Amino acid sequence: MNRRDHLIGAGLCVAYVLLLVGTAPDLAMSRDESFYVHAAKSYATWVSQILSDPTLAFERESIDRAWAYNWEHPAWMKLSFAWSWLAQKHLALFPNESLAFRFPGMLTAGLLLWLIYAWGASVMRRQGALFAALAFALMPRVFYHSHLACFDIPIAFFITLTAYSYWRALADSRWVPFVGLAFGLALATKHNSWLLPGIFLVHFLWIRRDEARAARIDRSSIAWLPSMLIVGPLVLIGTWPWLWHDTWSRLLRYASFHLRHVHYTYEYLGISYFEPPLPVSVPFVMTLFTVSLTVLALSLLGLYHRRDALRAPWRLKLGDVTGRRTEVLWLGCMLAPMLAIALPTSPIFGGTKHWITAYPFLALFAGWGLVAIIERSELEAWAGLRWPSWAFAVLCLLPGAAETAHSHPFGLSHYTPIAGGVPGAADLGMNRQFWGFTTGSLATWISSKLSEGGSVWICDTTNGAWAMMQRDGLIPSNVGVASSMGSADFVLVHHEAHFNEVDYQAWVAYGSVQPVFVLRYDGVPIISVYENPIDTNRD
Repeated sequence: MNRRDHLIGAGLCVAYVLLLVGTAPDLAMSRDESFYVHAAKSYATWVSQILSDPTLAFERESIDRAWAYNWEHPAWMKLSFAWSWLAQKHLALFPNESLAFRFPGMLTAGLLLWLIYAWGASVMRRQGALFAALAFALMPRVFYHSHLACFDIPIAFFITLTAYSYWRALADSRWVPFVGLAFGLALATKHNSWLLPGIFLVHFLWIRRDEARAARIDRSSIAWLPSMLIVGPLVLIGTWPWLWHDTWSRLLRYASFHLRHVHYTYEYLGISYFEPPLPVSVPFVMTLFTVSLTVLALSLLGLYHRRDALRAPWRLKLGDVTGRRTEVLWLGCMLAPMLAIALPTSPIFGGTKHWITAYPFLALFAGWGLVAIIERSELEAWAGLRWPSWAFAVLCLLPGAAETAHSHPFGLSHYTPIAGGVPGAADLGMNRQFWGFTTGSLATWISSKLSEGGSVWICDTTNGAWAMMQRDGLIPSNVGVASSMGSADFVLVHHEAHFNEVDYQAWVAYGSVQPVFVLRYDGVPIISVYENPIDTNRD
């Protein structure tokens, strides 16, 4: 890998961020985003207080007042959202407020493409590395989550960064401190990072076994582990002022919250699960149903292609790519998040975003698979030209690109042809959406119907998300949130299995089962809108 590779990676980063910025207006703020925005504003107030009265700001009462909200999640990304919002307030860098909060998450998405390409270019041909980065970018659910002021794409970036730093540290001790720093930022982003020490230990013991069998004297160093265990927690605590007082008890409280997490309702193959266990197949079937079949097939081919390296390349030096057991590390980082969700004791979470950290490594294996086809089939020699290998890569990217383009702005409702597309997934009883963000696709319709004001009962959309749509100019400021169906001009029903009762409630409240409008995606109902027959606010 050289400077040219980093220029390519930087180009991928910038291009993807620009794409995300350009498509962000199509996506209304989601449920979880609205909570993190509220937290970021609170943190921003504290940051401003440091500049005006630092003594007061660092008092326990001030810290707890600002940081107690949303203590369930570490602070790093919310603090990034806060800084971005402060920049917007003082410099007006973004066209609207929601983009100010979302931009740090978009930046991590772009940086993740750079990292995937850079790591890939270190171990395979550039075609494979570039394919891996683009294959990840063009996964429909990755594309959706990359827009958000949330933690799912950022933790995918920091976990991949930590794994890369660890991989580099195996051959170059200068990288050891960076392992701890990257792990600390991962810890400070989301609890998915807790899996990393175990993954690295398994991988490291595999390397040590190889060294013992080869009777090598120069054994690999485990210095990366103290770096993770010492520097990592220090970064977590240092970036999270809520932990500065009662540190140990609050750390235990944070860990306990996630180990005993509340269960979300999840619809899978026609059954709504309200408590564990979910079927073990969930992360694997959902990956099959939401990731392009081309990418999945190439990933399996890449894994198969590396089967010889998995058997014991003891003769190679540790600094060699294969000597560091890259394929074992990638496999561990890919499987561990899925297996964690598949455990019968795992809480029920919200879908692919909870094992999205596996997808960078899935994409890297796909890059290896592409390279295997190019090399084995000798495409270049067959055609007598150099372009066919790139043309083949583009051809393999087209399904994911087409699906991603078609999925926007319904990213969480999209399913691949393996599931029968969106209609097929609906027939199978798959989860249709969550977070209430699809209300944004009704913004123009609502604005036209309530041009002189009114109110809407907003179902799964939060008040904070609705208010952000108003600040962004999507919804008129005179259209409020109704506290009850009876006082609303319109009722929204987001089509999720556990909201079926809301449909019935609207029928009873309005005396009709006929919606006035249905938002559809590929013919599948996403939101039904019911109109109050008594025009209390408009006539």
